[in-house]
Amino acid sequence: MHGDKETAPRPVMAVLVKSKFISDLQKQAPVSRIRLLAEANNKVKNILYFFSLKDVKLNEQKITGYYWHKTKNRWLRRDFSFPDILYIRYGVDKRFTRIFAKLCDAITGNNGKLITHYCFDKWRLYQVMSKDPVLKNYLPMTRTVKKREHIKKMLRRYPVVYLKAHIGRKGENVLRVEVLPGDSYRYSYYLNQQLTVRTVSGFKALMNAVYKFFRGKKFLVQQGIQLLKFNNRLIDMRAELQRRGDGSLDIVGISVRHGRPGSPITTHGDVSRFDDFYMKNMGYSKEQLLKFKYAVEKFLLGVYEYIDKYYGMYAEIGIDFAIDTSNRIWFIEANSRSTHVSLNKAYGKAALYRYNRNILEYARYLANKTGKDVTPA
Repeated sequence: MHGDKETAPRPVMAVLVKSKFISDLQKQAPVSRIRLLAEANNKVKNILYFFSLKDVKLNEQKITGYYWHKTKNRWLRRDFSFPDILYIRYGVDKRFTRIFAKLCDAITGNNGKLITHYCFDKWRLYQVMSKDPVLKNYLPMTRTVKKREHIKKMLRRYPVVYLKAHIGRKGENVLRVEVLPGDSYRYSYYLNQQLTVRTVSGFKALMNAVYKFFRGKKFLVQQGIQLLKFNNRLIDMRAELQRRGDGSLDIVGISVRHGRPGSPITTHGDVSRFDDFYMKNMGYSKEQLLKFKYAVEKFLLGVYEYIDKYYGMYAEIGIDFAIDTSNRIWFIEANSRSTHVSLNKAYGKAALYRYNRNILEYARYLANKTGKDVTPA
């Protein structure tokens, strides 16, 4: 971000959160995500407030929100104008779909910006990325499931497949299926911090378990990758990318996630830093690490920029990817609203502060770029 923040124009930035988090603010007990964003704003000095969709007054063009009052050292409530920048941190409950749509229309109609979007549909994103001649090489074989035969064909071709709901977060709605001798199958999933592993005999029994698991949700079937393992635990990666205060891209951190023993996913396991993992655990020299990291970063920036080009500009994307036993890079999925759990575990509070400051400075950059008459400092 160029220029003096003390004298630069100050955009009004509203952050859409769950109504539960607004209740926490009423009790002066914000979740860390809100507190850290407010702390970073002490330096950036946007006009920053938090709200839920229950607090939107469409007719008055006002939102009742909470903001941090530095002098009084507490969270206060007041009415704000519709923002220059709307930062969408959480999904929208179906009850508020109409209000949300009208709010977005009002903000963009006044030359404002939305800086995050709905979460990605995994199947649509796969279709989008498979059109790119470079990125398609990073994609595991995937197809949406419209009939049982689609799963049967994939199980004939691959010893392990993953079944995933089109829309899902935090490792939810993911089922791993492994082919066993004698027309048997082992499936596993993680739910409510609990690992479940079961074996069934025959394809029909497997399908009964699969359809019961997804309960009518649309889902896809995906080639199982021969993931890198360390200490008999599956390894994959989460990279946090975002826009800086000048619009350029910042890879804030690449976290290596170690799955729990036997777990089909790595989401709830241990985490380490990318450089540390490859140098300490995999024995890479500095030269090997630099060469490999360059390839990984080139892949990550390519994914981000392609998604940007197709879907519209994003302020942040968490990209999940994997390295197989042959050192090949595979794209797993993209997350438009990361919870930053792995980043915090691996890189600590300094990285979270940088992350939050980037978001705030990018909001200011966007607001000033539009030439809007934002509030002077």
